[in-house]
Amino acid sequence: MVVLPAFTDAEYTGDASEVAPWHERYDFDRQVAIAGCKHELQYASAPDIALVPTGIGKSAAATTVAALAAGDEVALEDATILTVGIAGCNPAAGTVGSVFVTDRVVDGDIKLRIGETTRRMQWLVDEYIWELNADLVERAIGAAQDVSLADSARVQAIRTDYDDSRSPTVDTGATVCGDEVYHGTTAATQVAQLCASYGLTAFATTEMEDAGTVTALERFGLLDQYISVRAASNFDREPAGGDPVESIERDVFELGAENAVRVGHAIVQELLD
Repeated sequence: MVVLPAFTDAEYTGDASEVAPWHERYDFDRQVAIAGCKHELQYASAPDIALVPTGIGKSAAATTVAALAAGDEVALEDATILTVGIAGCNPAAGTVGSVFVTDRVVDGDIKLRIGETTRRMQWLVDEYIWELNADLVERAIGAAQDVSLADSARVQAIRTDYDDSRSPTVDTGATVCGDEVYHGTTAATQVAQLCASYGLTAFATTEMEDAGTVTALERFGLLDQYISVRAASNFDREPAGGDPVESIERDVFELGAENAVRVGHAIVQELLD
């Protein structure tokens, strides 16, 4: 297993970390410097698992994954490659604290924007959407079904503003990746329009790395070995009648990172077994 969190606490303004919860579960006793990677690869021999923070954003993720695949330090031919991180959440798909195993990745940046509508660039050859390995998605969902997810009074208070009485669950859905962090109904509507141009009726999460990761993996013939797990640390828009400037401050990054790793850990154990 090769686990790809995005950021450590040293890279983020706050105490949130996508790396720290893994250190609580595994003894990474070896570090390997790899050319092209900002952070050293951390390795735990029991079980056979490596962890490499990619950095935030598509460019950082693509560079890190390409460096791993092209270098001689790591053999990826028989590895499962697993992104585990936080994301914004479409309220129609789930609630804050929920975890999603991604079935499709959409690049949310490569598009032609006309007025108030968003359309993909029709004259380009490629469609910027990737379908992930359905068998791996199914196995990951199965491994996560009995995982207990964290919740909190603060998250419940956030849900109240959205008239949302749901508890965190594990589900699957599409993720939209972009270098722009957006929050608000107007931007979310444009993201939905972009997804509709690809034939997607809905999306679950929004994040900043997966399109870069899948692009690099596809170039090296490794895309079928990839799983992406994203936990909702905030909604991607304000509640009805709310102010997006205020609601964007209501996030639970640490709880999201913890739930993402709880599910990621279960998937790691299942696949290694």
